[in-house]
Amino acid sequence: MAMRRRSPRIAALLALLGVQVTCFLQGLRQTRPRQAAHDAQLVTFDFDAFSVPEEQQQGMISSLARQMGVAEKLQVSHESVDEYLEQCLNAMPSNPYHGPAHIMDVMQFLHTLLRETGLDKQLSPVQTSALVLAAAAHDVDHTGTSNALLVSLSHEFVEDVEEGVGPMESHSGKRAVVLIQELLKCRDPVLLQSVQKAIHGTDLSQHDKISKFFSAAIEAPSLDAFFQPGTDESTALLQMLLKASDVSNPARPMRTAQAWNSQVYQEFYAEGDQVLSAGGMPNPLHDRRTNCIPKSSVGFINFHVKTIFLNLRNFLLRCHELGMPVRPEGAEAVLARLDENAAAFAQEAAKEEAKMEMQSMKRG
Repeated sequence: MAMRRRSPRIAALLALLGVQVTCFLQGLRQTRPRQAAHDAQLVTFDFDAFSVPEEQQQGMISSLARQMGVAEKLQVSHESVDEYLEQCLNAMPSNPYHGPAHIMDVMQFLHTLLRETGLDKQLSPVQTSALVLAAAAHDVDHTGTSNALLVSLSHEFVEDVEEGVGPMESHSGKRAVVLIQELLKCRDPVLLQSVQKAIHGTDLSQHDKISKFFSAAIEAPSLDAFFQPGTDESTALLQMLLKASDVSNPARPMRTAQAWNSQVYQEFYAEGDQVLSAGGMPNPLHDRRTNCIPKSSVGFINFHVKTIFLNLRNFLLRCHELGMPVRPEGAEAVLARLDENAAAFAQEAAKEEAKMEMQSMKRG
């Protein structure tokens, strides 16, 4: 029996379909390397937030949340998580330091820290989600000033501040809870409390209290409580991880660390100028007349940032001793970079001090 010949129209449609399928497969093969490169950019301690154009910041933090599986862990839509992130980003004023780029930087470092230490596989869904949501909201509506100045000015954030928490962190924590309830429709008290307390932990005045509790708690025979949302140990772990990410910029490559220094001291010196003009005495770090930025950077790294990562390294070592598949070397890599940058800042400080001494001798 002779086969029926296809009509010219059907043959043309089949040919067109074949071309479209081929193009799709080629595009898929080309997309995979690009996606892999994009993912690699999101998992590195060398990330430079200043290299990301403003119009790409929202997409970047959405990608981070997707990689950490926030929507799946909370059983909500990706769109609702994206809206939450967008609201947080839009609530960041255009401060030199406490602006949208800082939020992206903190979220990217958090993602990298969890991946490089293996904690991404150990934290519960609630803990991981709480960290991401807290990182996005921890500085919403930031005034670009210190809590001390807010208190001295009787700022509105001071009016309903929670006891023992700075007015800025108290406000940001409350705003995060409202946004989660409104946009994600999540009312799990453990999740909401975990987010709020993680944000409270970014208050620098809480540093010693959190560090002492954390250091003592990791000596317990079992570390199970650290991975049970709602416990004091879980709260301390989330606080340490968010604190580490919040002050992580000195652990970036030196050029990026210097760029962040430039931004933060614009805020510090603006506040110092404001205090001076009002007849007060500014915080030494805020006084452009006497502060040496490289020298202050060495102190900040050695006496604040390193203590956080040393605590996390010790926690990871204890986890490893107890048979958990974590990688303490993830924290070790950060500590090595901090030592390297502290040494570089110390060299800068020595040069500045020698220059000032020479100028003083000439004047004398």
